[in-house]
Amino acid sequence: MLTEDYKVARLTEFTYTVTVVSSGGNKYAIDGNTQQYVVLFPGGTYKFDQADSSNNGHPLRFSETSNGTHNSGSEYTTGVTTAGTPGNSGAYTQIEVTSSTPFVLYYYCTNHSGMGGEINIPPNMATPGDRALNAGGESPATSNIDYLTISTTGNATKFGDLIIASFDGINCVGGKTRGFFGGGAQPSGWSDRVMVVDFASKGNCSDFNNLTEARRDVTATGNSIKGIFAGGSNPSNAVTNTIQQFIQSSLGNCIDFGDLTISVKRCAPSQSSTRGLIGGGDTGSATNVIGYITFTTQGNATDFGDLTTATNYLGGNSNSTRGLFGGGNTGSVTNTITYVTIASTGNSTDFGDLTQARQGSNGASNATRCVFMSGQTPTAVNTIDYVTIGSTGDASDFGDLSYSTTSGGGGNSNGHGGLQ
Repeated sequence: MLTEDYKVARLTEFTYTVTVVSSGGNKYAIDGNTQQYVVLFPGGTYKFDQADSSNNGHPLRFSETSNGTHNSGSEYTTGVTTAGTPGNSGAYTQIEVTSSTPFVLYYYCTNHSGMGGEINIPPNMATPGDRALNAGGESPATSNIDYLTISTTGNATKFGDLIIASFDGINCVGGKTRGFFGGGAQPSGWSDRVMVVDFASKGNCSDFNNLTEARRDVTATGNSIKGIFAGGSNPSNAVTNTIQQFIQSSLGNCIDFGDLTISVKRCAPSQSSTRGLIGGGDTGSATNVIGYITFTTQGNATDFGDLTTATNYLGGNSNSTRGLFGGGNTGSVTNTITYVTIASTGNSTDFGDLTQARQGSNGASNATRCVFMSGQTPTAVNTIDYVTIGSTGDASDFGDLSYSTTSGGGGNSNGHGGLQ
């Protein structure tokens, strides 16, 4: 007997035309696009038509593992039917997508390695709030965006690209569905641009709105409603104390929120659903000041407490209870991680150490873990560390970004403390 999901899936049918092209070896092309990233939706039946003669000897199948059986994975067969011989009329592989289909699948050739690509079913994201992004940076300046799943370990994967290569303090506000990258430097100089991506499906950024004034080395925080960009330096190279806000559901430009307690850049954020914290940074020299704002009340920041040591170029993020600050430069590059309890005020406490001393890391978190991505040791690295937020202790290796970058990029997630 068919489940309700499968009854729905049969209502809408789509066909992709599959060909095989030579591009550094044989590769599948989907509707003419080599190794196309494919997005499917529950309620659809998707036919991958392999009638074209170029498919001869290249059966297309699905797996939950990249490159399928060539990478110790197994074939995914739920809701999948096949017909005919690839390269001949009537040959296809078909999948009925339901709410139970995995969020991530891969199409691959059963006979040859490296031919396929990735499939996402965005509504089926297994653990909402579990995706982290790392974007931009320098050495050299890049537009690259990587993503990772915080609750697992492993190397990050290419997500897409910023509109333009961005560095020197572009930063990211993570909303529940979208990530907003604002400020930083671009080849033409200081930027006031805010760019946006959808967390659930990979792709390139598009324009969203603008800051009140161009900023480099800005810090970003927010909750499920507001995005905040704070501090940084302006086109006159003056360090500022201004706080800017925007509503994530609106296309309107940023407006003034208030002022930080000090003029500062190169800080790290933490947040709950009600509070945003801005810690450490550079006022002309490293500072230990932590300030906080209440998202619902426009106005100036209030003193929260102090870091254990004056630190700039640090990374940080949080769950709804505890904020973490890690790495940075205290006069020399450090591996120290400290924490605060967001609902109270007070000085930070030692948490543990990163796997290596580095500055300029980007932090991202879900309800249980915080990851620290990339940085400078002083050379650019692609290191990703993680810690369990509710405990204390040293960080563990998570994996690597697909690219190495020094300070200047931006990162966040769709599951940090401001969204819980």
